[in-house]
Amino acid sequence: MKFLIIQRVKREVPIEKWSRLLPLQFKYFNSLEKTKILETYYHLIGQQGSMLIVNAESDEILSKVIGQDPMFFECEHEVYPLTTRQTHEKQIKEMLGVDISKV
Repeated sequence: MKFLIIQRVKREVPIEKWSRLLPLQFKYFNSLEKTKILETYYHLIGQQGSMLIVNAESDEILSKVIGQDPMFFECEHEVYPLTTRQTHEKQIKEMLGVDISKV
């Protein structure tokens, strides 16, 4: 299952600590990309944060991805489960009895 993770560095994190942890975080993200767990990473322009799309087959894997991030204690996290447009359309059709493709 795919998850959107938005993480923002807490304002009170000293720049010295942030600058030490950021290279470790990049290394961590590289390892997740190699295993195909991290699908996409974007920096949030104008903010000290990032957006990730993570493939996690279980809540245990998702918890590890977030918890093993070197910046874990220095960030606030928002996690959203994702679904495809096709799956969403199917659910709407079943729920409402409306075929979205014919509208």
